[in-house]
Amino acid sequence: MNRFELANFNLNLLVALDALLGERSVTAAAKLTRVTPSAMSHSLAELRTLLDDPLLVRSGRAMVLTPRAEALGPALRKVLFDAQRLLAGGATFDPATTVRRFVIAAPDFLATLLLPPLLAAIAREAPAITLDVVPSARRGNAWLLESGELDLALGAIVDHSTAIRRMDLCTEGFVCAVRKGHPRVRGKLDLKAYVETPHLVITLGDDNAPTWIDEALEKLGKRRRVAVRVRYFMAAPLVIAESDLVLTGPSMLIRYFARLVPLQVLTPPIELPTYPEEAYWHQRFDDDPGHAWLRSLLAKTARGFGLPEQPRKRSF
Repeated sequence: MNRFELANFNLNLLVALDALLGERSVTAAAKLTRVTPSAMSHSLAELRTLLDDPLLVRSGRAMVLTPRAEALGPALRKVLFDAQRLLAGGATFDPATTVRRFVIAAPDFLATLLLPPLLAAIAREAPAITLDVVPSARRGNAWLLESGELDLALGAIVDHSTAIRRMDLCTEGFVCAVRKGHPRVRGKLDLKAYVETPHLVITLGDDNAPTWIDEALEKLGKRRRVAVRVRYFMAAPLVIAESDLVLTGPSMLIRYFARLVPLQVLTPPIELPTYPEEAYWHQRFDDDPGHAWLRSLLAKTARGFGLPEQPRKRSF
């Protein structure tokens, strides 16, 4: 038929489709939705026929989504969320029994720091809650929140939107790092050594605008020499530990790695601001009890991280 007849479509298949797109496994999707693998396999076969697309195809030992399935994901999650909100009305959220999946975008180092205590808390309070943690798109985070593809985004969002809500998680600051045994730096970093030593810079996506560090140096009539730029927080300290470069970066990141690899953690020879690590969500989740529970749990988890002060500067 040329026109899709909604009346002829079993809407329960949308729940199965959401689980299949999220889990990319018939067995895992069946477990998530509490049906048998055979029933989920049957749902997948029916979806393939109705949508005229394989949806999930095997690639090596894993299953991957087709382009059609990838495109369906964000809109499907929004439809299901709106339907749940419509039908639930004033229903309460019971973390001990609720089965739900949340998608969180986060930079790699924030995920590394926050996930262990967050997952431990979720295991205690809400054993049926599942988290999907994905890379932060930075410039695309606002759109992904608006489209429903993300429930939360951690870290800076460049695109401003009046529909996006924000809360501070903790206060972060800058420290410097060089390897132990660095030929020029022994326990202290002065301004001369700082500007003359080649730098490794962590960049966020394709953002090559002057950083707060460059702005502080410019006020002193100085300029640093950037030898390499990387887009991975977690790679930066490892490169520093094996080179003669200097890194100026988030204190939580550098102090974490200083316990693992031979780094000197140093005070920057310039005055730099402190800033907040933040969580963002779309306003339609403001009154959703499950989302509010997750935000509260995340805030409590992050409370022990960072500096004991209010941030002095924001990224927007």
